Amino acid sequence: GKYTTVDVTETLDVSKAESGQKAFDVKCSSCHKLSEEKLVGPGWLGVTKRRTPVWIMNFITNTDAMIDKDPAVQAQLEICLVRMPNQNLAEEEARNIVEFMRKNDGAK
Repeated sequence: GKYTTVDVTETLDVSKAESGQKAFDVKCSSCHKLSEEKLVGPGWLGVTKRRTPVWIMNFITNTDAMIDKDPAVQAQLEICLVRMPNQNLAEEEARNIVEFMRKNDGAK
């Protein structure tokens, strides 16, 4: 993907996280739960502990290329059996989702 760095502060950016939650509610919640439980796609709990912000940004903004090239995504696809659709996220929207994921994983 195009992202090589993502500026993440040590403390949570509450405003970004709130915007990210709104995006999650509209574009993500029909396939993802905030727990570890799989719905259509994997649950989000712990994702920021397993993946870097750069990886997450590249995956959610360039989904098809990551599915085609990234072994971790391909392994997840074998479990879920459904390709994540491209949500056409703007950079700011994607960054807000990353912040919401951090909040979900306990960032304060």
